[in-house]
Amino acid sequence: MSEKTMSSKVAVPRGTKFRKINMSRKVANCPRCNEVSKRHSIGRRRLREVGISGPTVLEVTYSKHYCEKCRKHFSLPMDHLALPSGRFTNRVRRTAVDLVIKQALTLEKATQRMRQKYYVHVPPTTLHDWVVAELTLA
Repeated sequence: MSEKTMSSKVAVPRGTKFRKINMSRKVANCPRCNEVSKRHSIGRRRLREVGISGPTVLEVTYSKHYCEKCRKHFSLPMDHLALPSGRFTNRVRRTAVDLVIKQALTLEKATQRMRQKYYVHVPPTTLHDWVVAELTLA
């Protein structure tokens, strides 16, 4: 099977659907002082998403800003899409955790179901961390 490289660490199977999301803004308010700050660069992030008819990756373009007043760099939050530095969307996380908590599947069975039904490989150790975090919040 031919694979396309997603980043230096992750291989993406052939047939993966890429959805582009542009969250870049020319100006944004600084979260510390609320000063209007200009964009100084653009970043890109790839997130694995729940796929219905095949693997899906969200390619998110976002703006990086610099506040002249605070002298700090910042990006707009993407909490509605994924955890900071996360590789999976919140929907993947919720779906996988629900398989373990609500459907009482083992970590291995939930990982297998995520791969077979939603085309996303979530390592059992990652799923374990998500479940523990969810149960800690409850």
